[in-house]
Parts: sequence; C-alpha cells; structure tokens
Amino acid sequence: MNTQEFRYLIKNAKYQTKYEPIINSKNESIYAYEALSKFEIDQEIISTEEIFRKLHHNNLLFFELERRNKELQIECFDEDKKLFLNFDADIVNTIEQKEYWEDFLKPHKENIVVEITENGSDDEKSTKIIHQFSQWLKNKNIDSALDDFGQDGSMFSFFLMSRSKYIKIDKSFLAQIRENKNYTFYLEGLLKTIKMNNQKSIIEGIETKEDYDLAVNLGCDYMQGYFFNDLVIIK
Repeated sequence: MNTQEFRYLIKNAKYQTKYEPIINSKNESIYAYEALSKFEIDQEIISTEEIFRKLHHNNLLFFELERRNKELQIECFDEDKKLFLNFDADIVNTIEQKEYWEDFLKPHKENIVVEITENGSDDEKSTKIIHQFSQWLKNKNIDSALDDFGQDGSMFSFFLMSRSKYIKIDKSFLAQIRENKNYTFYLEGLLKTIKMNNQKSIIEGIETKEDYDLAVNLGCDYMQGYFFNDLVIIK
C-alpha cells in the first residue's frame, strides 16, 4: 500500500473502535478500558499495527491518522472508567504536535492513561524519541503505561519503567510459563518489583482459566485478555 492509498484510507475508511476491559484482580470489577481501532476498506478489516509499521517514517500522515483515531476513541467512550490510549512517540515529536496533544489530553487528564508503544521503534533515534515522550508525559502530569513489557524485540529500559505508573506485562510471559513452569518465578519477581516501586501491574493475554488463576495467585493488580471478551464494547 503506497502513500496515496494510505491517505485515502485515513480520509475515507470506516473506523471502528473496540474497548477492551482491564479487570481488577482483587474483586473482578472493570477498572478501565483500552481503546483499540480497526479500519474497514472494501469490507476488509485492517489492524492499526499493520498501518503503524508502514507509516512509522511518514510523520505527517501518521499524525493525521492518530489525531482522527484519538478523537473518535474519546468521543465514543461514555463509561465512567479510566481510558487507556495507545500513543506512538513519533506522533508527539514536533513542537506543534506536542502543543496539539497537550491541549487534547488536558480536559481528560484525570481519566486518561497514555500507553507508550514501540511500533516501528528499531533504532537509536527512535529510542531517544520514546524517552523524550515519556519524560514529557511525566512533566505534564499525565499518567502513562509502559506497554508490552517483555515482548520479543521490545526495548528494556529502566528509564521508561521508572516514569510509568502502570507496567503492562506482555502475553509472552504467560506463553512461556505454559511451556516451562519455572518462568513463573520471573513473573513473580517482576510483580513484586512493580509493587515495591508503588506502580501498578497489568498482565496481558489472559486467555484461559489457568491464566486467570495464575495472575490472581501471583498478586497482579489488573488483568486483560480474551478471557474477558464478553465485556468488550465495540462502537
């Protein structure tokens, strides 16, 4: 898909927003939702991940897409819960972009959590941009979540961990534990470290009752995954 086709997508594609619940492991209540977007072109659904990888080096078009995305995600959300919004640091890079997002987030600051994602972040320059974005959120007193912690190929950074209120533990942890129970001790230690740092843990990829029981028994704060699919909201 070339740039012209992407531009057509952004301006004409049908958007669909899905809100996935984040569950409190202590009482099974819904603590928050994560907003996820899908695009429909000629009745074919395309995920944002595919789009982001292609747009990573087209800053203006990427920003245009995400501005429309985030406006829709907040506009359609009418739950009295926190809302987690995925942000790629590359769309909060220029002075103009930072001013726009600050004005956009400010009225919702008490209820919004910005998830810092690493889509396409594969070089030293991208790492620097992510660190700057994390510090910018901290300076603006906007809560952030470090997404996909432990995912294959993701960047491990004490800097990002220390500036995030929430640590979202990637589903790959649970996948590894299914293969080798000894990896449970890694997850247990990580959860203890997060708690000792007065942060909140969210285990992603809860798909089975076994996953659910493990997350609860290890004392994570929140859970997210297909196991809770009947609570998903689509708009």
